[in-house]
Amino acid sequence: MGQDQPAEYTIRRAATADDLAGARAVVLHTAEADLGYGYVPQWHWDLDRPVETYVDNPRQAMFVAVDDAGVVVSTAAIRVGGPNVPPHPEELGRRYADRQAVAQLLRVATMPEHRRVGLGRRLVAACQEFVRADGGFRVIYLHTNTRVPAAEPFWRSLPVVEIRDDRGEERDPRFATVHFELPLDVPIA
Repeated sequence: MGQDQPAEYTIRRAATADDLAGARAVVLHTAEADLGYGYVPQWHWDLDRPVETYVDNPRQAMFVAVDDAGVVVSTAAIRVGGPNVPPHPEELGRRYADRQAVAQLLRVATMPEHRRVGLGRRLVAACQEFVRADGGFRVIYLHTNTRVPAAEPFWRSLPVVEIRDDRGEERDPRFATVHFELPLDVPIA
């Protein structure tokens, strides 16, 4: 992407093998480079079964941003259900007990050279619209690790509501988790 020629991006639902493989690569790059732990089978199982998870299930979806060369450079996804308890606190398990009414927003990741151009915001908006169109969800839940540079400011720039701040309460020093809800009825600008 040259400085004189800004890249153009297409946002779409991931349905092809190339889209899904590209999304996996972006998420795993972020897990390694930004989070420092890379691939973890119990956390990234959906990336091992992307067609079953995001294509065959009509209530779940992965969205990608594709640059003008056709490369997936950013992603975000929606899955049914709230946070896993444990490792997250029991309070969250009670709050999101009706798992079929909870859309979890996750896999929001952008390759470093494509950050700060609004892709994350556009992908989150696509996920929010997908959830609204479903009609069966009452809430969008998400959490972020505030140790990732710019993660917390990004989420706070959106119309999210903080539900719980677990910083300093977690046993694993790699995490500083804040839990949010994204209202269904407040559009993302």
